[in-house]
Amino acid sequence: MLVLGLKCYSHDTGAAILSDEGDKLSVCAISEARLNRRKHSFSYPLMSIDYCLRAFGLQSLTQVDLICIDRHIETWPEIASQYGFDNALRMHHPRYDHNYRWNYLIEQTISLDRDKVRWVNHVDAHAATAYFASPFDEAAVLVAEGGTGIYKGSNTDLVPVDRIGYLGDTYQDGLKLMKRRDHFVNSSFLFDKFSAQLGYDIFGAGQTMALAGYGHNFPRKDYVDIDPDRFDDFIINHDKTVLGMTNVPNFEDTQGQELLSEPWVNLARQAQETLEEDILYLALQTKVKTGSRYLCLAGGAALNCIINRKIYDSGYFEDLFIQPAASDEGIPLGCALWGYYANGGSQRWHMDNAYLGVNYGGKGLEEALAPWNLYSRNVSAKDVALELANEKIIGRISGKSEYGPRALGNRSILADPRSLKLKNRLNREIKHREKFRPFAPTCLEGQLPSYFNAPKHCPFMNIAGFVLEEGLVEVPAVVHADGSCRIQTVSPTHNNGYHSLINEFGHITGCPVLLNTSFNDQNEPIIETYQDAVSCFLRTGLDALYVENKLVKKTKETPIIDGRKLLDDTAKQTQRTYNDLINTHCDPGKFADLANRLKKGIKGIKGIG
Repeated sequence: MLVLGLKCYSHDTGAAILSDEGDKLSVCAISEARLNRRKHSFSYPLMSIDYCLRAFGLQSLTQVDLICIDRHIETWPEIASQYGFDNALRMHHPRYDHNYRWNYLIEQTISLDRDKVRWVNHVDAHAATAYFASPFDEAAVLVAEGGTGIYKGSNTDLVPVDRIGYLGDTYQDGLKLMKRRDHFVNSSFLFDKFSAQLGYDIFGAGQTMALAGYGHNFPRKDYVDIDPDRFDDFIINHDKTVLGMTNVPNFEDTQGQELLSEPWVNLARQAQETLEEDILYLALQTKVKTGSRYLCLAGGAALNCIINRKIYDSGYFEDLFIQPAASDEGIPLGCALWGYYANGGSQRWHMDNAYLGVNYGGKGLEEALAPWNLYSRNVSAKDVALELANEKIIGRISGKSEYGPRALGNRSILADPRSLKLKNRLNREIKHREKFRPFAPTCLEGQLPSYFNAPKHCPFMNIAGFVLEEGLVEVPAVVHADGSCRIQTVSPTHNNGYHSLINEFGHITGCPVLLNTSFNDQNEPIIETYQDAVSCFLRTGLDALYVENKLVKKTKETPIIDGRKLLDDTAKQTQRTYNDLINTHCDPGKFADLANRLKKGIKGIKGIG
């Protein structure tokens, strides 16, 4: 069975495909942002669809057996559309890359068999990413994000115990309620509200969590009265909390201040503490309602590594599995898994690594390097480790890309964790981001240095470790202000090249740890292709690229790059690619007809039923 999962609506669109035609499930998955270079992209995932089809040697959507699409909001403007004709008339949303008209055109004209389409509830899709990717044959699932869900998984069955959100049916204690229950501000939305007070948009949760780590540097002051009566069984409602936020400071109203000061740190601290209390409450509810020994986590809150560590330490469960693509980036995979098992699939799959992209194998590398007069030479892991030991900051691209928001070595920027100077340079000259943002330590599986207090197995960088006093001296660049770190362990089985690099660095320096951060500049997604890597290299202060087995450096002949023009050229190429894919995967005549109807405001074309 070949199953394609899609997220087509709202942010972080993408695609995933799975096949059980071999002796085990084969999976490929990608977010649209990685391909169209628009962070948290809202665009219909045409590039992702094509990427996943080609990964399996397919040319057309007609070649898959099942297409499972995230329903997201279950009340649609039209019975056949998540966007609607009237919304499409408005064309662009003022923020991000919203373009309802373009998305509507693709949705209504894409060439697929409508009888193969299945719709998957958004919260169910999150739950599926966690349980069906876990190593457990029986487990509870907790989903915490815009919706909330508690599930019980057993073998290939996954059923909701409690579920609310996105205008879908409400479940409580295993029963579907006759009347849907809705609420406005849950724990995730409240965290977003705090982030907005700090000047961030809906994608600023990571920055808020990082800022909260400085809470011990300031006298405690709570600016928000958190409603103590917000708990109603599995529902947490912060309506009263938000209604009381009338005199809370707003960073955008200030001038000349920086976030690393009072009251902003206290706001971030209070946001983090409230979310911790809420999610730990839900974790206990999950234990009580399911009685399971194991817990699987998904949803945006599952990216909060400090909370994950508190659940790990709580003793409620014997073990955890945290989906590395826990946010909406993972929804396409969840849709594919849900559809596969709901339609008779039987092969279980354990997501023991996040490398779900395609392996370019060096194809196209020389073409990416050629225009820029770059010097390259074949190198060993030891050669690159020597460069890192000499305080060079290097971008690595190798093998398959990682699924989800964490760079786990194959699309990473690497540096020496012993140097605070490098940490500051990374934030200032390469990542171009706030100086309070932390970096992660990557270690060898089974060889965790004694100064890290962390689970021995952390392949996905999604659970916090804590650094003992020795580590504050040994690896200060990967220790956050509160003594925490977002640790990753690497096994030779899943990433031998990266494992070898860390091992060689350890032999040279006596420090078997590398500083790891995502390979991207501020306000752009993590790189995917060789071209993306070269572009980022040319626009930032990176010292070198480690691309497959080559070390790439600039020369005197390398031109001085206008970064904005380079990005504009990429955007133009993206548009050309979309135009080609419309001709490949859509009905061009139907597309043109609908575009003309939209232009004139005339309804009358049949879409997805």
